[in-house]
Parts: sequence; C-alpha cells; structure tokens
Amino acid sequence: MFLMLAKDIIGNQGVRALLESSAERGRVAHAQLFVAPEGVGVLPIAIAYAARVLGIDPDKALTQPDLHFAFPVNTTREVKKSPVSDDFLESWRRFVREMPYGELPDWYALLEIENKQGLIGKEEAESIAKKLSLKSFSGGYRAMIIWHAEKMNPTAANKLLKLIEEPAENTLILLTTDDPSAILPTIASRTQRIDLRRISEQDIARELTERYQASPAAAQNAARSAQGSMGRALQLLREGGHAGIFPEMFVRFVRSAFMAKKKPAELNRLLEWADRMAALSREQQKQFLQYCCEVFRQGLMYNYGASALVYPQEFADGFNFESFAGYVHGRNIADIYRELDRAQYHIERNANSKLVFFSTAVNLTRYLHAKPI
Repeated sequence: MFLMLAKDIIGNQGVRALLESSAERGRVAHAQLFVAPEGVGVLPIAIAYAARVLGIDPDKALTQPDLHFAFPVNTTREVKKSPVSDDFLESWRRFVREMPYGELPDWYALLEIENKQGLIGKEEAESIAKKLSLKSFSGGYRAMIIWHAEKMNPTAANKLLKLIEEPAENTLILLTTDDPSAILPTIASRTQRIDLRRISEQDIARELTERYQASPAAAQNAARSAQGSMGRALQLLREGGHAGIFPEMFVRFVRSAFMAKKKPAELNRLLEWADRMAALSREQQKQFLQYCCEVFRQGLMYNYGASALVYPQEFADGFNFESFAGYVHGRNIADIYRELDRAQYHIERNANSKLVFFSTAVNLTRYLHAKPI
C-alpha cells in the first residue's frame, strides 16, 4: 500500500491551510525553507504547495516540466561519476509515491548506498541554475524543490544563494530540512521559514489502525515510540518493534559498559560489540544511537515515577528494565545524551565507527556509576 502525495498525509493541517491560502491569494515568497522533523511528510506537502502555485494536478506533479527536484545522491553501480538528481529520477518518483513519509535512510536504501553519505554538490547546483533559467513550459511559475537542503556542500550552497538573492521572475524555490542549523545562514535569512510539527500520537495510532489495519495495541505501541514521526511508526509496525537487532545490541552495550568498571575483561566484550556495530551501515548506526537515547529517556521517566509514559517492549537475555532505570537519573542523563549525540556527530562525518562506538561505551561506564543527586 502507498499514499498518493499530500492528500492522504496526516498532521500539520494548520500549516497546510496557510500554504493553501497564500497560494490562493498569490502571496508567494520566492524562496521558502520548510523545517520539519523526520517522518512528518514534508516532501509531499511541499510538492502539493508547489503544484498549487503552478496550477497543476498534485498527483501528476512528479512528471510536470515546470517542477524540478534536487536531492542528496552519491555514486552507485550504475552512476559511477559526478552523480546528479536527474540520474535517479525514476527511483525518485517511486520513492515519493511509495514512501511519502520516507527519509534519508529509506532513500539511501532504495539507491543501495547505505554506507555512503548523500550530497548535493557543485554539478547539482549548476543543474539547478540551468533549470531555473529556462522559460516556463506553461508560461507561469517554475519551481525547484531541494529536499534535505542541509546536504548541500559549500559550493552548491553559495551558488544557490546567488539564485535566491537575484531571483528570476515567477520562480519558486522550496528547501526542506530537518537540521536548520546546517543551512548556510545567509540562505536561511533570505528565505521565508515554514515550521512543521511532529504528528500527534493519537493521529498516528488512528492512521495505523484505519489505513494499515494494525491492531490497536500494536498501533499504540508504535505511535508512542515514533515520537511524532509517521515514517518511524510505519517502520516499527513493519518490524513488530524496534529495528531487528537494536534491543539485543543495546543490552550488550549497557551491560558490558556497566560491568567494565569492576571487570576489565568486559572491555574485550565491548570491543567485540563495537566490531558488530561497525558492520552496520552508517544510517543504521545513527538509528541505533537514536534508539539508545529513547531507551535512556524512558528509563529516566520510569525512575522518576512517570511509568505511564513508558511503553512496553521486549529486551534480550533477561534484561531487567526496572533495575536499569534506577541507574538513569538527573545527575547523569545530560552526560549520556551528550555522549550519544557526540557519537552520532562523528558517525555522520565518516569517523572510524569502531573507535566511535568503543569510546562511547567506555565513557558510558563512568556515567552509569554516577551517584544520583
């Protein structure tokens, strides 16, 4: 089953109504920055808005000559040099139609480049400039949607800045990102910012039961874990819980890190664990770190009596969540989050992942033994 662009997307009704109103009244800023958490459907929302401005059918927007796309790419078995978005248009159309809540890991998996980082580079910037210099096919607007604009390298970002500073008539440039801090400040300051919100737990659970025929219990568990991301909720529903091996890897990570203070031999187990983590793709590694943050957050809530906000899940090897939660408290949670964020930062920048995960585990050893306030 797949959704058709924006008409079936849930959430952010207020923002979508404002976009519709601005298009209807002809009050359209030539450059706009859509800031959205992962998995809320920002791409189909941007496509529907661009289609409204262009006066075309949203369901046929992917093949319209006045609507162009740029998105992160990398070399593949078929495209071995200087990849640009036009090389992947067939895959792109499939991605948009079949995964309207999809994000970078889904896109990279479709292209089979999970171990690489996508980029919007110099050649793409030149392609964008060329497309926006062409005369509109219909005689009205032409539009460019740049998905995950934070993936532009400096050369591409500076070239786009010139296009934004000196816009051609009837040109619409829509940038989307989940990391506005990574957007060139001079670009951000020259765009109209549109903020999308996370989808409510209730809306996600309802969608999972009504459209995807999930049981009420499964829908509720996925909705709670998804933290406002419909894309993540669908992934959890497909897998029956968190991604495959994550619970097992988390238990090995935390258990060995905790025991290493008194049993140095556990460091060898952590090295073995880091080896297994290094074998995963970069995107899987980042997802695991996000999963760890969520489990620690739930441990903190349980420790402070907010057990109603903790959703049930199964762990491996008799792991006692209640006992674990007692070691997560106000004195160490900030350090734990900081360590996991630092690991994700280095993974995103292609650091040696084995060293990153081993270092993270060693540092966690100290934090887990911190005394509560």
